[in-house]
Amino acid sequence: MLGINLKQYRQFLTKNERNKVYLRKNTAEGRATADNKYKSKKKMMKAGINVPKLIARFKNSEEMENFEWNKLEGNFVIKPVSGYGGEGILIIRRAIIRQRADQPGFLMMNGKVISVEEIKLHCLEILAGKYSLHGTTDGVIVEERIKIHPLFLTLTKSGTPDIRVIVYNRVPVMAMLRIPTEKSGGKANLQQGAYGLGIDLASGITTFGIEGKGVEVRKIYDFGKKKMIKVNGIKIPFWKEVLETAVKCQGAIPGLGFVGVDVVIDKEDGPKILELNARSGLSIQLCNKAGLKSRIEKIDDIAVRSDEHGIALAKYLFGEKFSDKVSEKEKDKTIQPLEIIKLKIPKGFKPELQKSSIIKQGKHRVIEVRAKVDTGAFRSSIDRNLAEKLGLLSSEKILYFRHYKSSLGKHKNRPVIGISFWLKGKKVVTAVNVADRDKLRTKFLLGRKDLEGFLVSAVRTPASVAPTLNQKIKKNKYEK
Repeated sequence: MLGINLKQYRQFLTKNERNKVYLRKNTAEGRATADNKYKSKKKMMKAGINVPKLIARFKNSEEMENFEWNKLEGNFVIKPVSGYGGEGILIIRRAIIRQRADQPGFLMMNGKVISVEEIKLHCLEILAGKYSLHGTTDGVIVEERIKIHPLFLTLTKSGTPDIRVIVYNRVPVMAMLRIPTEKSGGKANLQQGAYGLGIDLASGITTFGIEGKGVEVRKIYDFGKKKMIKVNGIKIPFWKEVLETAVKCQGAIPGLGFVGVDVVIDKEDGPKILELNARSGLSIQLCNKAGLKSRIEKIDDIAVRSDEHGIALAKYLFGEKFSDKVSEKEKDKTIQPLEIIKLKIPKGFKPELQKSSIIKQGKHRVIEVRAKVDTGAFRSSIDRNLAEKLGLLSSEKILYFRHYKSSLGKHKNRPVIGISFWLKGKKVVTAVNVADRDKLRTKFLLGRKDLEGFLVSAVRTPASVAPTLNQKIKKNKYEK
């Protein structure tokens, strides 16, 4: 069992709902481009997006027969132009010379040898439409097989692990690491038996894992360490670049508002795009133990200003709390109704503060702020004046505006900003409301969204401790 409760399940995107989403967000032209690997590759190359090198393209059997197969040195991939679900993909590991130099054989990922004639036969099946998404005649592309990043070399004996990122409205909403297995035939496809590991969007660290269509796995084999390792805690290299590349892909193809982007990481060139999917599978929800539906609804009406803004939304709205637990060591998780948090000051910003009030938290500059714990509030909030003085209300820091109705019946828009703070040594990356708390003693309110893993004490802070807290607060000139 995956440990998904009914409340979580209701947040999941079903196949019918997914179809409604992509039909609403994806135009016919956008879907056609995504379904055609050759067209989408050309579009991405034009936009300056890194893709595997195209070796050859066959539109008919004559072009395929005239191709000089004996000049290929191995490490290439054969794909149907309009394939779906990993079907029809042939991955060649290297060339081996048989009896005659002009008749090489090729070694596949499963260790079997395949002849040129067998490769040609496979191409003929592709051309006939055996693996076509639409059941019609198809084309063949031959492209380079990337040089696998060292981290991924240890996770599989065959095939190339890749990263699937779901992008909606220019925002990465979910991601997973797909690891080929012997069962999947060296293909990173969950439907064929590959592993799927959920990835925390904020940190690029893996969280949960499944095999195939939904069997939970807690450990996988590391061929480098020669032992089983936990599926959680694997740090994806080039994570920022992976998200940037995925978002850029959506912008490169007009009319594609909901797309699955498959990214591979080359050990020399970094992230490269394998292909795009206008009908991305839904198993990604299982290995993240989270629903696409709830995430899409959160950003459906937000006007995303730029690629950077889209990535910031993903980081602050969809960062998983699980990733914090990977490195968590603190034992004391009981918090009082009033707590001191360490609020991160944006990099490069020079607040008008006394130097003594700015302290260090690792490599970051922070300021101590007294916060009130309120489990009745879902989202945390920060005082507008404090946020402004710390440089948190600049246009690039505001994620979006939340509409609300005041107690006087007036309709207003309240900014929601992304911040980082430390509570009891635990780093929290989150989105908070900006509110007018000028007349209140506490300039920060901690909502239950950011209290996961903590136990809130019902007992007031002892009188002997209160003066110590008050002394700290007086050092902060923004606190009254």
